[in-house]
Amino acid sequence: MNRALWIKSLVDARLLLLSLALLLFAFNWIFVWISSMIELGAFAIFLQTLPPSFEKLSGVPFASVATSLGRISMAYVDPVVVFAATVWGIGRGSDAVSGEIGRGTMEMLLAQPVRRISVLATQAAATVGGAALLALASWLGTCAGVATVTLGEEVSMTAFLPGVVNLFAFMLFLAGFSTMVSSWDNYRWRTIGLVGGFYVIQLVMKVMARLVPKLEWLLQFTFLGAFEPQSLIIKQEQAWGLSLQYDGALIGLGLASYVVAAVVFCHRDLPAPL
Repeated sequence: MNRALWIKSLVDARLLLLSLALLLFAFNWIFVWISSMIELGAFAIFLQTLPPSFEKLSGVPFASVATSLGRISMAYVDPVVVFAATVWGIGRGSDAVSGEIGRGTMEMLLAQPVRRISVLATQAAATVGGAALLALASWLGTCAGVATVTLGEEVSMTAFLPGVVNLFAFMLFLAGFSTMVSSWDNYRWRTIGLVGGFYVIQLVMKVMARLVPKLEWLLQFTFLGAFEPQSLIIKQEQAWGLSLQYDGALIGLGLASYVVAAVVFCHRDLPAPL
């Protein structure tokens, strides 16, 4: 029966995973191509004309962004990449429990000789594995771009790995947190709304912390403070040290959320099917 649960989890995830993987691969490839069309000198002059607040929001010095590596690194915080990662994390996490209950399939699953923890574990494994594949697709897209596009300077493909791992950790946290909220809810739309509201609040906190020096302490209370792939790519000498700090926080919180979700789901009463 566990084999059937694995097959179900993979089948449920396959279409979303394939579409997002193709999107991330193609986008990162195209991003490198677009970056190659920008003249470094002219771009550096343009960045100097921007207000200091823009530099604070970017999270990295404009002098670094004016390099080929710096420009390409911004792909990992581009709205397209962040949106795709968010869709995967929240979409899959919200479907874990409240999605199954809302569709009326949870009752059918638990009527079989399976444990609740097995139902949640297979779904979580498929989600985490999918997050790893999406992060890999992003990196492969960047590698394809660097290999096929003529850049103004040499760029190492391995330099992007810390940012790729940070992107994976970001998706893992979102998936774990969404699963935790889903574990005590009965409606997927409400789960998505709650997690979406939490995400927006966290985003506002990060922006305020970046723009207002007196509010920098807010970064300690938002998970987005640990999502800095562009910074990890540019700061190569400190990358893996910072990666342990940022990714450790995101992965740790994500796994803790999964543990809480498992405890809640295994002990809660499920509503009768309508």
